[in-house]
Amino acid sequence: MKILMFIAENWDLLLLCAAAIAALVYAVFRGNKGVVMKMLYAMVMEAEKELGAGTGALKLAAVIKRIYPKLPVVIKAFVTEKRLQKWVEVALVAAKNAWSTNPQIAAYVAVEGKE
Repeated sequence: MKILMFIAENWDLLLLCAAAIAALVYAVFRGNKGVVMKMLYAMVMEAEKELGAGTGALKLAAVIKRIYPKLPVVIKAFVTEKRLQKWVEVALVAAKNAWSTNPQIAAYVAVEGKE
């Protein structure tokens, strides 16, 4: 009963604290997402180099397997497998763009003539 009374008397302060915590978690999440995207970009490049063309599902699984243990706890708490797959797809688009515009990167992953 005392807990309910405390909540009733201090609901505004509790709401403010909850909002502050939510804002902090969101800020950490957004900051870490940029780092994760850079890691995914590098991992997509390595997967392409190691596994080559025509192995899309295998490369996706390899990248997710490599990235998940390295994710910060905040990211793990809020990122579903589906969202992580979307992030890998975004990194793949960026990597494909790099392969098509930078011959040195294309030579690194040996994707000449690949799509």
